[in-house]
Amino acid sequence: MKDVVDIIYHPSPSIERLYLELTNRCNLSCEMCYRQNWQEPLGDMSSDVLSSIAGEVTAFPDLKEIILGGIGEPTIADNFRQAVELFAPKYEVTVTTNGTTLNDQMIEFLISRGVARIALSVDSTDVLAFDAIRHQNVQGILESTRHIADLQVMGKPEIIWEFVAMKSTLPFLRETVRQAAKLGVNRIFVTHVLPMRQEMITETLYYPTLFPETDRIFREAFLMGLAKGIDVVLPQSKLRTERYCKFVETQSAVVRWDGQVSPCYRFLHSYPEYVFGRYKQIEAHSFGSLRERSLLEIWTSTEFMSYRYNVTTGGYPSCTDCEFVNGCDMVFRTDMDCLGNAPSCGDCLWGRGITVCP
Repeated sequence: MKDVVDIIYHPSPSIERLYLELTNRCNLSCEMCYRQNWQEPLGDMSSDVLSSIAGEVTAFPDLKEIILGGIGEPTIADNFRQAVELFAPKYEVTVTTNGTTLNDQMIEFLISRGVARIALSVDSTDVLAFDAIRHQNVQGILESTRHIADLQVMGKPEIIWEFVAMKSTLPFLRETVRQAAKLGVNRIFVTHVLPMRQEMITETLYYPTLFPETDRIFREAFLMGLAKGIDVVLPQSKLRTERYCKFVETQSAVVRWDGQVSPCYRFLHSYPEYVFGRYKQIEAHSFGSLRERSLLEIWTSTEFMSYRYNVTTGGYPSCTDCEFVNGCDMVFRTDMDCLGNAPSCGDCLWGRGITVCP
């Protein structure tokens, strides 16, 4: 007779990091972005939902960081300043932004309120290369970076740049690190592009279409950062045995603009992506709405706890290197995997360290 193992969950208010998508609207239309190929209603988080979150987070004694980000540009949300005012006095607040709205007044507001980190999207310091991707002049973002550095108080806020590595941006990585050092940047997160459109597949630098220059340029950028005092965080370019979900391992939850609670950025919205050139439809997954249940009730629900347990213990298939992947119909969607897990994390490139976020 085989052993029978019962898994007993002990609910705990254990959230340590809370991501808030204040809006899914954006003032840019970047070439590699989700919104290039999605059809979802646009909106901002209501003041009622935001205020309820501010009240509910007191139930989580281990909560340390609030990340104002998501898929939209948080600084254009109607309630952005309200969110900073609500959370910055009590928690480490990280603002992720494309940087285009950071005028002097906004920078001085963020610093006066004591935000812990400002992460800006800088895929290249070359004017033409940046414009081709973001359709924006990078010079204003570089000037904003310098202004933040000039106003830092006791090293706060930490300045982070996010660099999306593609064939078109890789040649500019070393110069980007060099310029970052001059401007007072503390850390650079380098992430591989995750194609949302078929034409972006040719921009990938990782398995199975490895670009021979990638490892060398990555290594040189890392060593340059080491010499200049910048922490350059690099992605993996090949599949490794280890799987690590930053969202689950850091006890994180993500609240969408409409109050839906998701486990990570990947399941925040529905959109197509191409995993190693293979089309996949990502389906938004929510474990509950803050309009119907409290954040604590959602976090400690059996469904959410079971999901986190499976991810932490690796109790889900590895679709990325499965020998049957080319004949499997379940890899085209994320609503369920071959072991019955929902949602499916089997070929998540974040879990493989190929795509990276702060």
